[in-house]
Amino acid sequence: MTESTYVSPFLHQLLAVSGVVMYMIGTGANIAFPGVLLVQLKEPESVLRLTPDHESWIASILGLALISGILVAPLCLQKLGRKLTNQLSSLPALGGWALLATAKGPTALLVSRSLQGFGMGLQAAAAPVSIAEYSAPKHRGIFLATIAFSFATGMLIAHVFGTLLYWRSAALACGSVYVLSLVLVSLTPETPPYLASRGQNEACRRSFRYFRGFNANSEKELEILLNSQKKTTSANKVSKWKTYSEMVKKPEFYKPTVIMMFMFVLFQVSGMTVVPSYTVPMMNEVCGGVIDPNVSMLMVDVVRFVTAVLSCFVVNKLNRRTVLFLGIIISVISLLVSALLLYMRDFGYIPDAYIWVPIIPTLVYIFGKTLGILPIPWAIAGEVFPLAYRSIGSGISGMFLSIMFFVVVKTAPFTFELIGVKGTFCVYAASIAVCGIFLYFLLPETKGKTLYEIECYFKGIKDDERQLELHEAEKMLELEKVECG
Repeated sequence: MTESTYVSPFLHQLLAVSGVVMYMIGTGANIAFPGVLLVQLKEPESVLRLTPDHESWIASILGLALISGILVAPLCLQKLGRKLTNQLSSLPALGGWALLATAKGPTALLVSRSLQGFGMGLQAAAAPVSIAEYSAPKHRGIFLATIAFSFATGMLIAHVFGTLLYWRSAALACGSVYVLSLVLVSLTPETPPYLASRGQNEACRRSFRYFRGFNANSEKELEILLNSQKKTTSANKVSKWKTYSEMVKKPEFYKPTVIMMFMFVLFQVSGMTVVPSYTVPMMNEVCGGVIDPNVSMLMVDVVRFVTAVLSCFVVNKLNRRTVLFLGIIISVISLLVSALLLYMRDFGYIPDAYIWVPIIPTLVYIFGKTLGILPIPWAIAGEVFPLAYRSIGSGISGMFLSIMFFVVVKTAPFTFELIGVKGTFCVYAASIAVCGIFLYFLLPETKGKTLYEIECYFKGIKDDERQLELHEAEKMLELEKVECG
Protein backbone atom coordinates (compact mmCIF):
# COMPACT_ATOMS: atom_id res chain seq x y z
CA MET A 1 0.00 0.00 0.00
CA THR A 2 1.47 3.36 -1.01
CA GLU A 3 1.46 6.39 1.23
CA SER A 4 -0.98 8.19 -1.06
CA THR A 5 -3.55 5.42 -0.82
CA TYR A 6 -3.23 5.53 2.97
CA VAL A 7 -3.67 9.30 3.18
CA SER A 8 -6.55 9.50 0.72
CA PRO A 9 -9.24 7.86 2.95
CA PHE A 10 -8.37 10.23 5.80
CA LEU A 11 -8.72 13.20 3.46
CA HIS A 12 -12.11 11.88 2.35
CA GLN A 13 -13.17 11.64 6.00
CA LEU A 14 -11.85 15.14 6.61
CA LEU A 15 -13.82 16.55 3.68
CA ALA A 16 -17.04 14.91 4.87
CA VAL A 17 -16.58 16.06 8.46
CA SER A 18 -15.71 19.60 7.33
CA GLY A 19 -19.20 20.10 5.93
CA VAL A 20 -20.76 19.25 9.29
CA VAL A 21 -18.14 21.34 11.11
CA MET A 22 -19.02 24.44 9.08
CA TYR A 23 -22.67 23.97 10.01
CA MET A 24 -21.81 23.69 13.69
CA ILE A 25 -19.77 26.90 13.44
CA GLY A 26 -23.03 28.50 12.34
CA THR A 27 -24.75 26.90 15.34
CA GLY A 28 -22.20 28.48 17.67
CA ALA A 29 -22.88 31.83 16.02
CA ASN A 30 -26.65 31.29 16.45
CA ILE A 31 -26.21 30.74 20.19
CA ALA A 32 -23.81 33.64 20.75
CA PHE A 33 -25.33 36.29 18.48
CA PRO A 34 -27.81 37.65 21.08
CA GLY A 35 -24.75 38.58 23.15
CA VAL A 36 -23.96 41.36 20.64
CA LEU A 37 -27.39 41.88 19.05
CA LEU A 38 -29.12 42.80 22.32
CA VAL A 39 -26.30 45.15 23.30
CA GLN A 40 -26.49 47.03 19.98
CA LEU A 41 -30.29 47.23 20.12
CA LYS A 42 -30.05 49.00 23.50
CA GLU A 43 -28.03 51.85 22.02
CA PRO A 44 -29.89 55.21 21.74
CA GLU A 45 -29.67 55.34 17.93
CA SER A 46 -31.08 51.81 17.47
CA VAL A 47 -34.05 51.63 15.07
CA LEU A 48 -35.49 48.65 16.98
CA ARG A 49 -36.68 48.80 20.57
CA LEU A 50 -37.08 45.68 22.67
CA THR A 51 -38.64 45.02 26.05
CA PRO A 52 -36.83 42.78 28.58
CA ASP A 53 -39.35 40.06 27.70
CA HIS A 54 -38.47 40.38 24.01
CA GLU A 55 -34.80 40.06 24.89
CA SER A 56 -35.23 36.83 26.85
CA TRP A 57 -37.38 35.34 24.06
CA ILE A 58 -34.86 36.25 21.35
CA ALA A 59 -32.12 34.48 23.31
CA SER A 60 -34.18 31.44 24.32
CA ILE A 61 -36.58 30.77 21.43
CA LEU A 62 -33.86 28.68 19.76
CA GLY A 63 -34.60 26.06 22.40
CA LEU A 64 -38.29 25.82 21.49
CA ALA A 65 -37.53 25.80 17.77
CA LEU A 66 -34.94 23.09 18.37
CA ILE A 67 -37.76 20.82 19.54
CA SER A 68 -39.56 21.04 16.19
CA GLY A 69 -36.36 20.27 14.29
CA ILE A 70 -35.49 17.37 16.56
CA LEU A 71 -39.00 15.90 16.21
CA VAL A 72 -38.52 15.80 12.44
CA ALA A 73 -34.88 14.67 12.56
CA PRO A 74 -35.37 10.91 13.27
CA LEU A 75 -37.71 10.54 10.30
CA CYS A 76 -35.34 12.49 8.04
CA LEU A 77 -32.28 10.53 9.17
CA GLN A 78 -34.05 7.21 8.70
CA LYS A 79 -35.89 7.89 5.44
CA LEU A 80 -33.77 10.52 3.67
CA GLY A 81 -30.33 9.61 4.99
CA ARG A 82 -27.57 11.54 6.69
CA LYS A 83 -26.39 13.48 3.63
CA LEU A 84 -29.77 14.83 2.55
CA THR A 85 -30.72 15.69 6.15
CA ASN A 86 -27.50 17.69 6.47
CA GLN A 87 -28.26 19.48 3.21
CA LEU A 88 -31.87 20.28 4.12
CA SER A 89 -30.91 21.60 7.56
CA SER A 90 -28.86 24.37 5.92
CA LEU A 91 -31.91 25.91 4.20
CA PRO A 92 -33.91 27.16 7.23
CA ALA A 93 -30.67 28.34 8.84
CA LEU A 94 -29.80 30.40 5.76
CA GLY A 95 -33.33 31.78 5.64
CA GLY A 96 -33.16 32.67 9.34
CA TRP A 97 -29.95 34.68 9.00
CA ALA A 98 -31.27 36.46 5.87
CA LEU A 99 -34.48 37.42 7.69
CA LEU A 100 -32.53 38.56 10.75
CA ALA A 101 -30.36 40.83 8.61
CA THR A 102 -33.46 42.53 7.17
CA ALA A 103 -35.69 42.48 10.29
CA LYS A 104 -37.82 45.57 10.94
CA GLY A 105 -39.25 44.58 14.31
CA PRO A 106 -39.26 42.07 17.19
CA THR A 107 -41.59 39.65 15.35
CA ALA A 108 -39.18 39.28 12.42
CA LEU A 109 -36.32 38.71 14.87
CA LEU A 110 -38.26 35.96 16.63
CA VAL A 111 -39.24 34.28 13.35
CA SER A 112 -35.63 34.41 12.12
CA ARG A 113 -34.38 32.86 15.35
CA SER A 114 -37.06 30.17 15.07
CA LEU A 115 -35.87 29.23 11.58
CA GLN A 116 -32.31 29.03 12.85
CA GLY A 117 -33.46 26.86 15.75
CA PHE A 118 -35.38 24.48 13.48
CA GLY A 119 -32.26 23.92 11.35
CA MET A 120 -30.19 23.49 14.51
CA GLY A 121 -32.63 20.83 15.71
CA LEU A 122 -32.17 18.80 12.55
CA GLN A 123 -28.40 19.16 12.78
CA ALA A 124 -28.21 18.46 16.52
CA ALA A 125 -29.38 14.92 15.76
CA ALA A 126 -27.57 14.56 12.43
CA ALA A 127 -24.12 15.97 13.25
CA PRO A 128 -22.73 13.43 15.79
CA VAL A 129 -24.30 10.52 13.90
CA SER A 130 -22.87 11.67 10.57
CA ILE A 131 -19.38 12.35 11.92
CA ALA A 132 -19.23 9.01 13.75
CA GLU A 133 -20.35 7.10 10.64
CA TYR A 134 -17.89 8.91 8.38
CA SER A 135 -14.90 8.31 10.69
CA ALA A 136 -12.51 5.45 11.29
CA PRO A 137 -12.23 4.46 14.99
CA LYS A 138 -8.75 5.97 15.38
CA HIS A 139 -9.90 9.34 14.02
CA ARG A 140 -13.44 9.36 15.44
CA GLY A 141 -12.47 11.00 18.74
CA ILE A 142 -10.77 14.02 17.21
CA PHE A 143 -13.46 14.39 14.54
CA LEU A 144 -16.27 14.31 17.11
CA ALA A 145 -14.33 16.79 19.25
CA THR A 146 -14.44 19.23 16.34
CA ILE A 147 -18.09 19.83 17.27
CA ALA A 148 -16.85 21.59 20.41
CA PHE A 149 -14.25 23.43 18.33
CA SER A 150 -17.01 24.47 15.91
CA PHE A 151 -19.21 25.85 18.68
CA ALA A 152 -16.32 27.85 20.14
CA THR A 153 -15.30 29.15 16.71
CA GLY A 154 -18.86 30.19 15.88
CA MET A 155 -19.24 32.00 19.20
CA LEU A 156 -15.96 33.83 18.67
CA ILE A 157 -16.90 34.78 15.11
CA ALA A 158 -20.33 36.08 16.17
CA HIS A 159 -18.88 38.21 18.95
CA VAL A 160 -16.01 39.55 16.80
CA PHE A 161 -18.31 40.41 13.89
CA GLY A 162 -20.87 41.86 16.31
CA THR A 163 -18.20 44.02 17.94
CA LEU A 164 -16.70 45.31 14.68
CA LEU A 165 -19.79 45.48 12.45
CA TYR A 166 -23.35 46.75 12.58
CA TRP A 167 -25.60 43.85 13.59
CA ARG A 168 -27.22 43.51 10.14
CA SER A 169 -23.84 43.18 8.43
CA ALA A 170 -22.66 40.83 11.18
CA ALA A 171 -25.73 38.62 10.56
CA LEU A 172 -24.88 38.30 6.85
CA ALA A 173 -21.27 37.45 7.69
CA CYS A 174 -22.31 34.76 10.20
CA GLY A 175 -24.88 33.26 7.84
CA SER A 176 -22.35 32.83 5.05
CA VAL A 177 -20.81 29.76 6.73
CA TYR A 178 -23.95 27.77 5.86
CA VAL A 179 -23.29 28.27 2.15
CA LEU A 180 -19.86 26.66 2.52
CA SER A 181 -21.38 23.88 4.64
CA LEU A 182 -23.96 23.10 1.96
CA VAL A 183 -21.27 22.91 -0.74
CA LEU A 184 -18.99 20.61 1.30
CA VAL A 185 -21.83 18.26 2.33
CA SER A 186 -22.95 18.00 -1.31
CA LEU A 187 -19.47 16.81 -2.35
CA THR A 188 -19.50 13.76 -0.05
CA PRO A 189 -21.32 10.40 -0.45
CA GLU A 190 -23.86 8.93 1.96
CA THR A 191 -22.51 7.21 5.08
CA PRO A 192 -21.82 3.44 4.79
CA PRO A 193 -23.92 2.39 7.85
CA TYR A 194 -27.00 4.16 6.49
CA LEU A 195 -26.61 2.49 3.09
CA ALA A 196 -26.19 -0.88 4.84
CA SER A 197 -29.35 -0.28 6.88
CA ARG A 198 -31.29 0.31 3.64
CA GLY A 199 -29.98 -2.90 2.07
CA GLN A 200 -27.88 -1.01 -0.53
CA ASN A 201 -24.89 -3.29 -0.10
CA GLU A 202 -22.94 -2.37 -3.22
CA ALA A 203 -23.34 1.36 -2.56
CA CYS A 204 -22.29 0.66 1.04
CA ARG A 205 -19.12 -1.09 -0.13
CA ARG A 206 -18.19 1.81 -2.43
CA SER A 207 -18.84 4.39 0.26
CA PHE A 208 -17.01 2.42 2.95
CA ARG A 209 -13.92 2.00 0.75
CA TYR A 210 -14.06 5.69 -0.19
CA PHE A 211 -13.83 6.66 3.49
CA ARG A 212 -11.70 3.82 4.83
CA GLY A 213 -9.59 2.57 1.96
CA PHE A 214 -9.07 -1.05 0.96
CA ASN A 215 -7.15 -3.11 3.52
CA ALA A 216 -7.68 -6.30 5.51
CA ASN A 217 -8.91 -4.69 8.74
CA SER A 218 -11.34 -2.32 7.08
CA GLU A 219 -12.70 -5.14 4.88
CA LYS A 220 -13.39 -7.24 7.99
CA GLU A 221 -15.23 -4.30 9.58
CA LEU A 222 -17.20 -3.83 6.37
CA GLU A 223 -18.31 -7.48 6.33
CA ILE A 224 -19.32 -7.30 10.02
CA LEU A 225 -21.37 -4.19 9.24
CA LEU A 226 -23.15 -5.86 6.31
CA ASN A 227 -23.73 -9.14 8.18
CA SER A 228 -25.13 -7.42 11.27
CA GLN A 229 -27.54 -5.41 9.11
CA LYS A 230 -28.71 -8.57 7.30
CA LYS A 231 -29.69 -10.03 10.67
CA THR A 232 -31.44 -6.81 11.71
CA THR A 233 -33.32 -6.59 8.42
CA SER A 234 -34.37 -10.22 8.71
CA ALA A 235 -35.61 -9.68 12.26
CA ASN A 236 -37.56 -6.57 11.25
CA LYS A 237 -39.37 -8.46 8.50
CA VAL A 238 -40.90 -10.77 11.09
CA SER A 239 -42.82 -7.99 12.80
CA LYS A 240 -41.78 -4.39 12.42
CA TRP A 241 -44.41 -3.12 14.86
CA LYS A 242 -43.31 -5.64 17.47
CA THR A 243 -39.70 -4.54 17.00
CA TYR A 244 -40.60 -0.92 17.80
CA SER A 245 -42.90 -1.80 20.68
CA GLU A 246 -40.14 -3.83 22.34
CA MET A 247 -37.43 -1.31 21.56
CA VAL A 248 -37.79 0.58 24.85
CA LYS A 249 -37.14 -2.66 26.76
CA LYS A 250 -33.82 -3.34 25.07
CA PRO A 251 -30.70 -2.32 27.01
CA GLU A 252 -28.94 -1.28 23.81
CA PHE A 253 -31.66 1.40 23.44
CA TYR A 254 -32.60 2.55 26.93
CA LYS A 255 -29.08 2.58 28.42
CA PRO A 256 -27.61 4.93 25.78
CA THR A 257 -30.77 7.06 25.94
CA VAL A 258 -30.48 7.54 29.71
CA ILE A 259 -26.77 8.32 29.36
CA MET A 260 -27.44 10.95 26.71
CA MET A 261 -30.26 12.48 28.77
CA PHE A 262 -27.81 13.14 31.60
CA MET A 263 -25.13 14.23 29.12
CA PHE A 264 -27.28 16.91 27.52
CA VAL A 265 -28.75 18.07 30.84
CA LEU A 266 -25.14 18.45 32.04
CA PHE A 267 -24.32 20.33 28.82
CA GLN A 268 -27.02 22.92 29.47
CA VAL A 269 -26.90 23.31 33.27
CA SER A 270 -23.17 24.02 33.00
CA GLY A 271 -24.11 27.35 31.41
CA MET A 272 -22.94 26.25 27.98
CA THR A 273 -25.59 28.30 26.13
CA VAL A 274 -26.32 30.91 28.81
CA VAL A 275 -22.78 32.32 28.96
CA PRO A 276 -22.51 33.13 25.19
CA SER A 277 -25.99 34.72 25.19
CA TYR A 278 -25.39 36.90 28.27
CA THR A 279 -21.60 37.26 28.30
CA VAL A 280 -21.57 41.06 28.57
CA PRO A 281 -23.81 41.51 31.66
CA MET A 282 -22.36 38.43 33.35
CA MET A 283 -18.74 39.46 32.89
CA ASN A 284 -19.54 43.05 33.80
CA GLU A 285 -20.62 41.85 37.25
CA VAL A 286 -17.71 39.42 37.58
CA CYS A 287 -15.16 42.12 36.69
CA GLY A 288 -16.80 44.71 38.94
CA GLY A 289 -17.05 47.10 36.00
CA VAL A 290 -13.29 47.72 35.84
CA ILE A 291 -12.82 45.94 32.48
CA ASP A 292 -14.60 47.05 29.32
CA PRO A 293 -17.53 44.63 28.69
CA ASN A 294 -16.52 43.96 25.06
CA VAL A 295 -12.95 43.20 26.14
CA SER A 296 -14.14 40.77 28.82
CA MET A 297 -16.47 39.12 26.27
CA LEU A 298 -13.60 38.57 23.86
CA MET A 299 -11.44 37.25 26.73
CA VAL A 300 -14.08 34.56 27.35
CA ASP A 301 -14.28 33.80 23.62
CA VAL A 302 -10.51 33.47 23.24
CA VAL A 303 -10.23 31.15 26.26
CA ARG A 304 -13.11 29.07 24.90
CA PHE A 305 -11.62 28.91 21.40
CA VAL A 306 -8.08 27.99 22.52
CA THR A 307 -9.46 25.34 24.89
CA ALA A 308 -11.68 23.91 22.15
CA VAL A 309 -8.63 23.51 19.91
CA LEU A 310 -6.81 21.80 22.78
CA SER A 311 -9.80 19.53 23.45
CA CYS A 312 -9.64 18.12 19.90
CA PHE A 313 -6.27 16.58 20.74
CA VAL A 314 -7.06 15.75 24.37
CA VAL A 315 -10.22 13.82 23.44
CA ASN A 316 -8.26 11.85 20.84
CA LYS A 317 -5.43 11.01 23.26
CA LEU A 318 -7.19 10.44 26.59
CA ASN A 319 -10.17 8.30 27.58
CA ARG A 320 -13.60 9.90 27.20
CA ARG A 321 -14.39 9.43 30.89
CA THR A 322 -11.08 11.00 31.96
CA VAL A 323 -11.68 14.13 29.89
CA LEU A 324 -15.32 14.46 30.99
CA PHE A 325 -14.70 14.15 34.71
CA LEU A 326 -11.63 16.36 34.55
CA GLY A 327 -13.82 19.05 32.98
CA ILE A 328 -16.54 18.49 35.61
CA ILE A 329 -14.11 18.78 38.54
CA ILE A 330 -12.46 21.93 37.17
CA SER A 331 -15.84 23.54 36.43
CA VAL A 332 -17.37 22.81 39.85
CA ILE A 333 -14.34 24.02 41.82
CA SER A 334 -13.83 27.18 39.75
CA LEU A 335 -17.55 28.09 39.89
CA LEU A 336 -17.60 27.77 43.67
CA VAL A 337 -14.38 29.79 44.00
CA SER A 338 -15.81 32.48 41.71
CA ALA A 339 -19.01 32.64 43.75
CA LEU A 340 -17.05 32.80 47.03
CA LEU A 341 -14.89 35.68 45.75
CA LEU A 342 -17.97 37.57 44.56
CA TYR A 343 -19.65 37.16 47.96
CA MET A 344 -16.45 38.29 49.68
CA ARG A 345 -16.27 41.33 47.42
CA ASP A 346 -19.88 42.24 48.20
CA PHE A 347 -19.12 42.10 51.94
CA GLY A 348 -16.04 44.30 51.51
CA TYR A 349 -13.38 41.65 52.16
CA ILE A 350 -11.61 42.34 48.83
CA PRO A 351 -9.83 45.71 48.37
CA ASP A 352 -10.99 47.93 45.51
CA ALA A 353 -7.69 47.42 43.71
CA TYR A 354 -8.46 43.69 43.41
CA ILE A 355 -12.19 43.65 42.64
CA TRP A 356 -11.36 42.16 39.23
CA VAL A 357 -9.89 38.97 40.81
CA PRO A 358 -13.08 36.83 40.36
CA ILE A 359 -12.44 36.91 36.61
CA ILE A 360 -9.54 34.43 37.07
CA PRO A 361 -11.59 31.47 38.40
CA THR A 362 -14.38 32.44 35.98
CA LEU A 363 -12.02 32.01 33.03
CA VAL A 364 -10.83 28.73 34.57
CA TYR A 365 -14.51 27.66 34.61
CA ILE A 366 -14.76 28.52 30.88
CA PHE A 367 -11.62 26.41 30.35
CA GLY A 368 -12.99 23.44 32.32
CA LYS A 369 -16.40 23.26 30.70
CA THR A 370 -14.96 23.75 27.22
CA LEU A 371 -12.33 21.06 27.78
CA GLY A 372 -14.65 18.30 28.98
CA ILE A 373 -18.34 19.23 29.22
CA LEU A 374 -18.57 20.73 25.72
CA PRO A 375 -16.93 18.03 23.55
CA ILE A 376 -17.67 14.74 25.32
CA PRO A 377 -21.51 14.74 25.12
CA TRP A 378 -21.29 15.24 21.35
CA ALA A 379 -18.58 12.60 21.02
CA ILE A 380 -20.64 10.09 23.01
CA ALA A 381 -23.83 10.98 21.12
CA GLY A 382 -22.23 9.81 17.88
CA GLU A 383 -21.04 6.52 19.38
CA VAL A 384 -23.46 4.98 21.86
CA PHE A 385 -26.60 4.26 19.82
CA PRO A 386 -26.82 1.05 17.75
CA LEU A 387 -27.40 1.65 14.04
CA ALA A 388 -30.98 0.36 14.19
CA TYR A 389 -31.92 2.95 16.84
CA ARG A 390 -29.45 5.70 16.00
CA SER A 391 -31.98 8.04 14.40
CA ILE A 392 -34.69 7.79 17.04
CA GLY A 393 -32.19 7.64 19.92
CA SER A 394 -30.52 10.84 18.73
CA GLY A 395 -33.94 12.48 18.43
CA ILE A 396 -35.08 11.55 21.94
CA SER A 397 -31.84 12.63 23.60
CA GLY A 398 -31.89 15.79 21.50
CA MET A 399 -35.30 16.61 22.96
CA PHE A 400 -33.71 16.93 26.39
CA LEU A 401 -31.03 19.16 24.91
CA SER A 402 -33.60 21.52 23.37
CA ILE A 403 -35.96 21.61 26.37
CA MET A 404 -33.09 22.34 28.75
CA PHE A 405 -31.76 24.95 26.29
CA PHE A 406 -35.05 26.83 26.42
CA VAL A 407 -35.53 26.52 30.19
CA VAL A 408 -31.99 27.53 31.14
CA VAL A 409 -31.64 30.46 28.71
CA LYS A 410 -35.19 31.77 29.24
CA THR A 411 -34.83 31.81 33.02
CA ALA A 412 -31.25 33.17 33.04
CA PRO A 413 -32.16 36.91 33.19
CA PHE A 414 -34.55 36.31 36.10
CA THR A 415 -32.00 34.08 37.85
CA PHE A 416 -29.31 36.75 37.50
CA GLU A 417 -31.73 39.33 38.89
CA LEU A 418 -33.00 37.14 41.74
CA ILE A 419 -29.80 35.56 43.09
CA GLY A 420 -27.14 37.34 41.07
CA VAL A 421 -24.31 35.86 39.05
CA LYS A 422 -22.72 34.46 42.21
CA GLY A 423 -25.89 32.57 43.17
CA THR A 424 -26.29 31.34 39.60
CA PHE A 425 -22.73 30.02 39.69
CA CYS A 426 -23.56 28.05 42.84
CA VAL A 427 -26.64 26.54 41.16
CA TYR A 428 -24.58 25.57 38.11
CA ALA A 429 -21.87 23.99 40.29
CA ALA A 430 -24.43 21.88 42.19
CA SER A 431 -26.19 20.82 38.97
CA ILE A 432 -22.91 19.83 37.29
CA ALA A 433 -21.91 17.79 40.35
CA VAL A 434 -25.23 15.88 40.45
CA CYS A 435 -25.08 15.01 36.73
CA GLY A 436 -21.42 14.02 37.13
CA ILE A 437 -22.24 11.57 39.93
CA PHE A 438 -24.87 9.80 37.80
CA LEU A 439 -22.59 9.67 34.75
CA TYR A 440 -19.73 8.26 36.83
CA PHE A 441 -21.79 5.07 37.31
CA LEU A 442 -23.54 5.01 33.92
CA LEU A 443 -20.98 5.99 31.29
CA PRO A 444 -18.75 3.29 29.72
CA GLU A 445 -15.45 4.00 27.99
CA THR A 446 -15.82 4.14 24.19
CA LYS A 447 -12.42 5.41 23.03
CA GLY A 448 -10.79 3.28 20.34
CA LYS A 449 -13.78 0.95 19.94
CA THR A 450 -15.64 0.41 16.70
CA LEU A 451 -19.32 1.33 16.61
CA TYR A 452 -20.12 -2.37 16.45
CA GLU A 453 -18.06 -3.10 19.59
CA ILE A 454 -19.91 -0.34 21.48
CA GLU A 455 -23.22 -1.78 20.31
CA CYS A 456 -22.18 -5.23 21.57
CA TYR A 457 -21.32 -3.74 24.98
CA PHE A 458 -24.84 -2.40 25.48
CA LYS A 459 -26.39 -5.59 24.13
CA GLY A 460 -24.34 -7.62 26.59
CA ILE A 461 -22.60 -9.60 23.83
CA LYS A 462 -19.38 -11.06 25.20
CA ASP A 463 -15.98 -10.89 23.52
CA ASP A 464 -16.01 -14.52 22.42
CA GLU A 465 -19.31 -13.99 20.57
CA ARG A 466 -17.82 -10.94 18.89
CA GLN A 467 -14.78 -12.96 17.88
CA LEU A 468 -17.13 -15.46 16.25
CA GLU A 469 -18.63 -12.60 14.19
CA LEU A 470 -15.10 -11.56 13.19
CA HIS A 471 -14.30 -15.15 12.17
CA GLU A 472 -17.46 -15.27 10.04
CA ALA A 473 -16.44 -11.99 8.39
CA GLU A 474 -13.00 -13.42 7.59
CA LYS A 475 -14.62 -16.50 6.01
CA MET A 476 -16.85 -14.24 3.89
CA LEU A 477 -13.79 -12.33 2.69
CA GLU A 478 -12.03 -15.57 1.76
CA LEU A 479 -15.07 -16.70 -0.21
CA GLU A 480 -15.18 -13.36 -2.05
CA LYS A 481 -11.49 -13.71 -2.94
CA VAL A 482 -12.10 -17.23 -4.30
CA GLU A 483 -15.09 -16.05 -6.34
CA CYS A 484 -13.13 -13.07 -7.70
CA GLY A 485 -10.18 -15.36 -8.48
